[in-house]
Amino acid sequence: MIIDDDTFTQIALHIRRASDGLLSAARQMAVLCDSEREGEELQREGLTDAVESLVSMNEEFIVLERILRAVWEANRQERELPS
Repeated sequence: MIIDDDTFTQIALHIRRASDGLLSAARQMAVLCDSEREGEELQREGLTDAVESLVSMNEEFIVLERILRAVWEANRQERELPS
């Protein structure tokens, strides 16, 4: 066995929660970046940079999800092998 089911499930849940949190924060920051108040250009630039960082982090979570799917598939294939 490459990874046990419980460990896999715990890792997957943590990645999902972290990814959901990142997306929520990015949405909230995007609303702030869309402010129409004048004189806050510098603040919006900082918020835009933060949103871009959150998006980059989410891309890393997507890669982790793909790795977990590959591990899950490897486990499945290993279980199907005759002993």
